[in-house]
Amino acid sequence: MVLEIDDWKFDIDMAATMEYSAAEAADHCTCAYCRNFYAAVDNTYPNLRTFLAQFGIDIEAPDELMPFTSIMLMNLYAVSGSILQFSKEPILVDGIKVFPETAEQAMINTYCPRPYFVLSVGTMDLPWVLDEPMEEDQIISPANVPSFLKKMWSKLLNRQPKDDMKS
Repeated sequence: MVLEIDDWKFDIDMAATMEYSAAEAADHCTCAYCRNFYAAVDNTYPNLRTFLAQFGIDIEAPDELMPFTSIMLMNLYAVSGSILQFSKEPILVDGIKVFPETAEQAMINTYCPRPYFVLSVGTMDLPWVLDEPMEEDQIISPANVPSFLKKMWSKLLNRQPKDDMKS
């Protein structure tokens, strides 16, 4: 299935993505930060679930959910297929920048059927909605390692399509 959004164009294997996403959702993390994401995301970003569904993705099936703090995080979702046309601009959904990346560009490993690409969704600010306290010192994401955080922010702020991928 070919999907065009803004200046981006994708070739998506919807069946493979949906199967992969369903398996990821069945095995998603149950830590407080992830549970807070699942509970708060629809009210905070009402169009994000529908946006991801166009790709065959279940919003509750991130390949990686990286909390920078208990309420600021970034998600990465794998999509079976390829990027046919690149844009210099990210896709905006409810004010969130979504950066499509090739498997080679992405900063995650995934078991998504190849070829695949990744949608980097973030950075999201979510309210804490769970009826339990936040435990800032319990966040054990690699996103909280200073070297990783510096690398990620640098990558996001300096994102440029590679010369060989420009449309």
